[in-house]
Amino acid sequence: MKDEIIRFLAQNIIGRILFTDDVVYKLEDGHMEGVYNDKMMFSDLVQTEGGFKFNMTTVTHELVYHLDERGERTSIAKDYTGTSVFCYELALRKSTGRLTGYMHCISTTVQHQTMEAVVCGLFDVSFDEKGLKWQENQLLYRDNPTGADKYKPVAFDAKVRIYLDNGKAVFEYRPTHWDVDPDTLEKRLSKDNYPAYISKER
Repeated sequence: MKDEIIRFLAQNIIGRILFTDDVVYKLEDGHMEGVYNDKMMFSDLVQTEGGFKFNMTTVTHELVYHLDERGERTSIAKDYTGTSVFCYELALRKSTGRLTGYMHCISTTVQHQTMEAVVCGLFDVSFDEKGLKWQENQLLYRDNPTGADKYKPVAFDAKVRIYLDNGKAVFEYRPTHWDVDPDTLEKRLSKDNYPAYISKER
């Protein structure tokens, strides 16, 4: 499976440019609203001794607004606009014959970013004629805005899929958002609900 995935990425994903149309999400019981879009590129595919790694670069435009009592946008609470590079690295485990690995941010121009020293474990990797998919499980917690200079500890798990649609590359990210107790690390499903992020080659 490892060699087939490397070949699929090299032939169909690396070097492609994908675009995410506006994704709108609500935070803090509807008191805040975020708008996100990006341009995404995959590069630097390397075969390692036991697996492979590649980078994903995102050029994002993301603003989080305060909402008034009528639900209208007022001031900007957070601006997460910038360019970020994420590294995915996976290896085949001899004990199980399965691929596992991790993803983390290695570079960003986003001011006051929340991905520093955040790592997601990759598991449940599968590959077939429909494409490549895996699950992500975030270690510990990261920050999420609750207002001006205010944050709360959260974690994002996700189901991820890369596939072709009529020969065009598609990257699908479906997050599950958790509130995290920073003392016990217990996760509770958050009231904030993020939609799927689907990036497509044009």
